[in-house]
Amino acid sequence: MNDVRTIHAVSHTHWDREWYFSTLDTQLFALKAFSELIEALENNPRFVFHLDGQSSIFDDFIRLKPKMAERARRLVQQKRLLIGPWYTQPDLFNIATESMFRNLRIGIHHAREAGYCMSVLYLPDTFGSHAQLPQIARAFGLRHILLRRGYDPQLMGPTELCWEALNGDCATTVITPFGYSLAHPERGGRWRNFRPAHFDEETFPLITRMKALSASPDLLCPIGGDQVSCDADFDRLIAAVNALSEDRWEVSSYERYFATLASQTLPRWRGEFRTPRLSRVHKSIGSSRYDIKKANADAERCLTRLAEPMLALARRNGFSEGEEMLEQAWRWLLESHAHDSMGGCNSDETNRDVLHRCRQAQQIGEAIFSLHARQLLANLEIQTPYRFLVLNGTSSPAIDVRQQTLITPTAQFALIGENGEPIRVVVHRQRQVQLPRHVLLTPDGEVETEQQCWYYENIVDLLNVPVPPLGFALFYVAPSQRPMLFPLSCPEALAIENAHYHLSLRDNQLQLLEKNTGRRLTPLLQLRDISDDGDLYDFSPLPGDSGLLFSHFTLSEVQQHPWQQSLRLHAALRLPEGINDDRRARSDRLRVVNVTLTLTLEDDMLHGELTIENTVREHRMQLLFNTGQTIAAVCADVPFGTLTRTNQQIADSTDYAERPVDSEPFMHRLSPHADFHVFARGLKEYAYQGQQLRLTLFRGVGQLGKDDLLYRPGRASGQRQATPEGHLPGELSFHFALCLGTHSPAQLAVREQRFSAPGRLWQWQHDRTGLQRLDNFDVFIPERDIAHRQLLSHLPQGWVISGVDVLYGKTLVRLYNPSSEALTIPEDWRGYVCNALGEKIEKAVLRGNDHLTLDLSQLAHDRPV
Repeated sequence: MNDVRTIHAVSHTHWDREWYFSTLDTQLFALKAFSELIEALENNPRFVFHLDGQSSIFDDFIRLKPKMAERARRLVQQKRLLIGPWYTQPDLFNIATESMFRNLRIGIHHAREAGYCMSVLYLPDTFGSHAQLPQIARAFGLRHILLRRGYDPQLMGPTELCWEALNGDCATTVITPFGYSLAHPERGGRWRNFRPAHFDEETFPLITRMKALSASPDLLCPIGGDQVSCDADFDRLIAAVNALSEDRWEVSSYERYFATLASQTLPRWRGEFRTPRLSRVHKSIGSSRYDIKKANADAERCLTRLAEPMLALARRNGFSEGEEMLEQAWRWLLESHAHDSMGGCNSDETNRDVLHRCRQAQQIGEAIFSLHARQLLANLEIQTPYRFLVLNGTSSPAIDVRQQTLITPTAQFALIGENGEPIRVVVHRQRQVQLPRHVLLTPDGEVETEQQCWYYENIVDLLNVPVPPLGFALFYVAPSQRPMLFPLSCPEALAIENAHYHLSLRDNQLQLLEKNTGRRLTPLLQLRDISDDGDLYDFSPLPGDSGLLFSHFTLSEVQQHPWQQSLRLHAALRLPEGINDDRRARSDRLRVVNVTLTLTLEDDMLHGELTIENTVREHRMQLLFNTGQTIAAVCADVPFGTLTRTNQQIADSTDYAERPVDSEPFMHRLSPHADFHVFARGLKEYAYQGQQLRLTLFRGVGQLGKDDLLYRPGRASGQRQATPEGHLPGELSFHFALCLGTHSPAQLAVREQRFSAPGRLWQWQHDRTGLQRLDNFDVFIPERDIAHRQLLSHLPQGWVISGVDVLYGKTLVRLYNPSSEALTIPEDWRGYVCNALGEKIEKAVLRGNDHLTLDLSQLAHDRPV
């Protein structure tokens, strides 16, 4: 009996904004390809085309070719040119939670402005998907998800399923297991070069394999490819294919196909899509091109923890400038989040573009913070010089300010809050500076006047500063007769300690003693370096290489301060220069790689700053934590919760598209045990073995794509192109922290935020101009009553702040519950509950690992929530 199905043929293009080519390359090609597309759609009313589930490329086109904008928008309104809901196709494992929300918020906004937003969350080529994507989709009213990579029929069952997030939200999800190009236009899958043999040799056999994975009477057949132009006679092509096939072929769309699943009861899947069974997911791409991972993390933190909270607070007090620039910052950052961009599998030229956009986004964020902080301070205690505010964009009731510049009129000073409470300050450096010369314009020309006055420029840490979550507080520089306590260098010391820990260097190895338990960890930290014969997609060592292990450090300096103790160490690693040309062994020629490690104790946190002068090629370096006991599984953070992963230990990878190595992603936090927690900034990959938690610092490789890797046999992924900048030569810096002890999920989330996003101060002073962005611009600042210093009047126990979305005139505060236990939503919040678009919904209970959005846009100025 024949197994006859209805085949939904969908015409589309998968449009990489950049890859081994630049964004400018694709924009130039788009002017031709999309102009032809609009002509084809207008000439054939039966033709429907999908523009890759994103709106950014549509925006680019109508900006560059405005004379065709109205024609293009008309086709979007008719649902024949389908765009959105993403702004760009994101790399889900290398970006932060709020970045995913801004991507959909901006993508849906621009698609709706054009006329219509596609209702399918479409990710045809992203290298796997995390377990919380259904929750994010449902937050925007999206009930359908279309994926390709990470699917394993042996684990997940059929290709049509109900994907359940950690909070219980579900989305109908379909996987195209054999890709998004089941009939490629260049090989005969287009009417003008239609070749029936292509369908006989490739398409029909793939359809047969899809039938074995699906019980649905309707199957999806995408026809398109990377950067392909449209087939103007797509309906004629499908009519010809239908005459050849035993199945019923029809021209369709993704939305029409999902409608056929509405009445079906689908099996459930709970978890992530990350198994390389049928397609490559490039499990180790999280450590490719660390430079852009770090730049992106810095920019994300600047926008979500600095610019957006400050703009929201300024708006509550009657100031609101720069909203358009904030959207521009996000658009630049989101352009860098595409999987070929933020993944790091790109050309050197493209990577430089990614770095530039990240830095531009951060510059805008800093400028938005500075402008609004200046306006707020201009209306607060205006008679008091040298006052400053500190912003807290996190969930912690107290924060730290790191390595900020503070101007004082005297060398001795104290810092106090509005109620006179003292603030802990650590002055790392201080210098006396003469006030700048004044220039007077006289009838005889310019006259310079030199002032015999001085001020002091201090580089400070402020510790445990009381600032409300999503709020700011005011502080003052006060005169003091007491001498400043600078960190004191102790030449004879070999250890540092506080009430929680004793950290020492014994026999050139780090030893950590946890005082309340007596636990000793020796050596606490090690570095592991191993050959990397891979490419920018995948790590792959040389056969038989088990790597080099380093735990020997030399003490450089011990610094003591009543509130902060630091241990500075050095190591000179002698590493092979690279891999030999025959790809069989590492070079015999060695180079010195200098490593500086600074460890600082503050309360129950051990902060680490690692600097590596990378002088060698084709290697991977990891930081190893000795956890003191065998690791059975690692708890890693995902949006609004955590996921526990165990090593798969798959010995035979014959039936996989690549070796399913035990390298896994995380966002900010890892817990290999209930009382051992590691936090990191900009690092995205970990592994574990025995008692060691292995944090991948970076990989240095010089090829975009490469054939015949040990861990990925066969063809190269991407183009075989040299990428010498992918070796990451030069200085690399890394930040991490360690916390021992048992804490609740909310407590850990708050600690991570306090570590990852230190507070920022802005000072009102006239001694040094240009200290902050825009502080020397001539700006009219109107008088305002600054009545609101925090967005939320309270943050109940167990609640964590995710971010503040201030786009398009709204103020949307997002919170979440990181535990598995439900939380009751406070009564005074319930009238403000909305979805991620700001549309009102009803909700009284927040489930475990769920999130909540509050629309504070219309909040009365005299009424905090």
